[in-house]
Amino acid sequence: MSERSKRMSNIELLRIAAACGVIVLHYNAAKIGKGFAYAPDGSVTQFFMALTESAAICAVDLFVLISGYFMRNSMKRDLIKPVNLLMQLAVLETGFYLIKELPKGKGFSAKTFAGYFTGMYWFVFVYIALYLISPYINVIWQKLEDKGKRTLLIVMLGLFSVWPTLTEMLEHFAGTHMRGITTVGIDGAQNGYTIVNFVLMYLIGCKLRDLDDKGKQFRTSRLALLLCLNTALITGWAYIEKKLSGSELWYTTGWYYQNPLVICEAVLFFLLFRSFKIRHNRVINRLAAASFPVYLIHANLLSWCRIKEYTAKGAAVTALHLLICIVLIYLISFAVSTVYDFTVGRLPGLIARHWHRGRTYTVDPK
Repeated sequence: MSERSKRMSNIELLRIAAACGVIVLHYNAAKIGKGFAYAPDGSVTQFFMALTESAAICAVDLFVLISGYFMRNSMKRDLIKPVNLLMQLAVLETGFYLIKELPKGKGFSAKTFAGYFTGMYWFVFVYIALYLISPYINVIWQKLEDKGKRTLLIVMLGLFSVWPTLTEMLEHFAGTHMRGITTVGIDGAQNGYTIVNFVLMYLIGCKLRDLDDKGKQFRTSRLALLLCLNTALITGWAYIEKKLSGSELWYTTGWYYQNPLVICEAVLFFLLFRSFKIRHNRVINRLAAASFPVYLIHANLLSWCRIKEYTAKGAAVTALHLLICIVLIYLISFAVSTVYDFTVGRLPGLIARHWHRGRTYTVDPK
């Protein structure tokens, strides 16, 4: 097996870390794990959560950046992949609906059932959209010279990262609606939960692949130091904005996906893991295959983690509880993913064998 044909275990390890980061974010989130709601204001526990939030906030950006890195040269897209993603979502969430709702004895509720597929699963649909249009992005990228690529990234960062972040900060401090003047849409940058931010992160991944192809190297120690500094700046941003806005809640632009520091954090994480010298490792690569199921499953499992009880026992207990939750949720997700792959997961393969015409499309760069 050639080096290029192997899955890069250092980046696969990064996928695992990013999936764990999503668990951290939703452990803290007000509407899912509710960790921030339970931690006393000004406590060490709250600071620990803010620090972990700042370290994990780039997880989604990382997933998209990695896609840009690996898909930069590919002009072919297989429609089986979106079908498989949607099938996983449908099967797993239907399963959790049956497990969690039917024992309540209230019968079937269309509204409750639909609730298992909305909200937090926005990533699936926006990512599918990016996947389908990405060959055309690749064509544009490949036709640009280095100077044009740099200019494109600078313009996009200014228009879709710096400016939206500044306008949303102004909204927080002014206490009035300012999102109509942003460059993403009338509702502002929507915390970066948009195809606009995904395209930006995808292009950054393309740029990092260009640098890699040119043999550009970065010192691991310097990357680690910059990453710690960047995380500290995001944490400070969150605390300062919370203090100045007078809000009891953590609605801070410091943790928006389009925030320039969050984007920088994703880049630094990627470069740091890229610098690790890890040989092809089957265990890491197999575990990394469960990163998407982790995203689909973890929120359902967090509801059983008794977060309120453990966050009341101090920062040390909270840290240990969070670590245990991450490990158990990942392992459970891996087990569920394995069962899925050997059962329902075989269906996309069967479809692929019989679906030939129109299943794939290739973009001609000429």
